[in-house]
Amino acid sequence: MILNVLKGFILGFFIFIFATFLWHLVDTSHIKTLRVKNCKGAAGQGLKALSALVKDSWFQRKHNDIQVLSDGQCMFFMFYQNPGALYFGQEMTSGYDIGVAMTTTELHQMADTISPNTDFQKMLDYLAVRAKTYPAPAHEFQ
Repeated sequence: MILNVLKGFILGFFIFIFATFLWHLVDTSHIKTLRVKNCKGAAGQGLKALSALVKDSWFQRKHNDIQVLSDGQCMFFMFYQNPGALYFGQEMTSGYDIGVAMTTTELHQMADTISPNTDFQKMLDYLAVRAKTYPAPAHEFQ
């Protein structure tokens, strides 16, 4: 009897560890890190990685994030599918540099047309022009 209780406890413990691991994988599946040699020219690569993350998603997430890293953080992209907004900046903690309204289709089209060697300033300039006509919808960030 004690042996059966001990077996049940051990089996339950392993099931709990496995379920926790699966939950962690699902919970972090919307955040990816892109490592580059240097930050110069990495904005295009980050946008293409974001497009691939959104395209390969097996269910719609609240948001998808790409953090581009070299020695430190270069930049980030954050895409909210439901309100249709793309946010781009240098550091997550400093706030968002720019936000534009963009659908998933527009994100994929932009990623297909932009050069992979686009640097931070060119991407910021391009999105700033777009933000004048298509500002990001207001919502809370999580």
